[in-house]
Amino acid sequence: MVKTVTKLKVAIYVRKSREEKGGAEETLLNQRETLVRIAEQKGYSYDVFQEVESSINWNRPELAKMLEGVIHEKYSRVLVTHPDRLSRDERDSAELKEIFIEHEIIIETPDNIIDLSDENQELMFGFTSVLSAYEYKRIRHRLNKGKYDAVAIKNRWIGSISPIGYTWDKNTKQLLVNPEEKKVIRKIVELTLLGYSSRQVADKVNKLGYRSRKGNPFKGDRILHILQNRVYLGESTYNSKRLKKVAVAKNTHEALMTEQEFIEMQSLFNSRRSSQNLYSLGVKSCVNKLLVCGVCGGGLSIQKNNKVLKGNRDGSFYQIRPCRNYIDVETKCHNAGFVIKKVEKAVREALKLYKKELEQSLEKLLAEDTSGIEDNLKANLAGLETDLTKQERKAKRLLDLYLDEELDKDSYQQKKQTLEETISALKNEISIVKYKLESMDASAQVDKVNGIIDMIDNFEEMELDEQNATLKLIISGIIFTKTAETNKEPVIDIKWREL
Repeated sequence: MVKTVTKLKVAIYVRKSREEKGGAEETLLNQRETLVRIAEQKGYSYDVFQEVESSINWNRPELAKMLEGVIHEKYSRVLVTHPDRLSRDERDSAELKEIFIEHEIIIETPDNIIDLSDENQELMFGFTSVLSAYEYKRIRHRLNKGKYDAVAIKNRWIGSISPIGYTWDKNTKQLLVNPEEKKVIRKIVELTLLGYSSRQVADKVNKLGYRSRKGNPFKGDRILHILQNRVYLGESTYNSKRLKKVAVAKNTHEALMTEQEFIEMQSLFNSRRSSQNLYSLGVKSCVNKLLVCGVCGGGLSIQKNNKVLKGNRDGSFYQIRPCRNYIDVETKCHNAGFVIKKVEKAVREALKLYKKELEQSLEKLLAEDTSGIEDNLKANLAGLETDLTKQERKAKRLLDLYLDEELDKDSYQQKKQTLEETISALKNEISIVKYKLESMDASAQVDKVNGIIDMIDNFEEMELDEQNATLKLIISGIIFTKTAETNKEPVIDIKWREL
């Protein structure tokens, strides 16, 4: 009987984002040809899945088809030109990783084979996912900058759908007045200036037979939206939360109401409001989940101090909460609280100094000298192993206290869980550092260092959650100490992650 050799079945996944440069067909073709060539050279049988979709869209049709095949054990490998073709969203990447690990899928690229069952490779895949997510955010930043410049410099309106009253001329790239829809806008303005509320205006224009562009009756909130939109003053506005800037261009198209009419209508609306809308900021800081007590080693949280100034004025601010952990069974930690803004300022200053250190290490890396990084990694590894030994001794002492009945079960379980989490985190860090030492490569390090420097350069432009994610990527902990021993002056020690 002749035995037949079964070819390894793989899935080839090809994706291009609509936002990426280059024609979709050309880019997809290049990716597909590269991966098909690898599959044929290695004797794989394969199915190809390709699509033009955003990397942060989890509901991609071809990705869903491929994952269905993975779940049904149809494939043993997934071939992509780069892991970011699968996803640039950290949460989606984590879900993909879980699916691939469960079904023993190996990711293969032209340059690498990633076996997620290997703990070190799994950790590096996570690091790559974070950097890919950051790069996507930088792409979005550039797109935002392009839109901002279109308004601020080119004096253009850049909305996606022209507002009622206008049509978009693709040739001149301008808003042009729609004569029929203009009548609706002018009637709304006239009725509002007569003192009618937005709901009453909606009722009257509906009775006159006017309808929205989709043929729907007008509602009060729709009327308010129209009358508060400065596009009807001939203005174009682009508010970029990412850039934290607003671009305003005047006289970009014909106005449908005057400035005086607009101001008078806003005054009428404001006079009808019985109270202002209030909102809560909540606890927000770029150092969330990074603060560590310098006395007991426990985590520190951030809270709002609802301070009231003279005249009943709001003087509230955010602060590091005094440590509530216990050093031992009876001794409560005495680390004090502190204003969070001052800690954030210290971190920002430290980032500048850290950037200089990175630039110095970059010079060595460009000369293919990794000795400095290797020395730092070895020193960091020794420190981590020392910390691990200390924490394991604490765990043993804690067990002894419990067995000697000096500690009740609930207290023991709570303290044990905290110690186990710390030990697990230290073991993960040790594993990462060991892997970096084993796979030291100058060119790869250059890319990582350049990526971190770019993050630091753009730190101030990021949203708070992005800043926090960036700090978590490069900082393992911010050790904060403010006690009588420090003369009640805060001591801040930042522990940088080894790249």
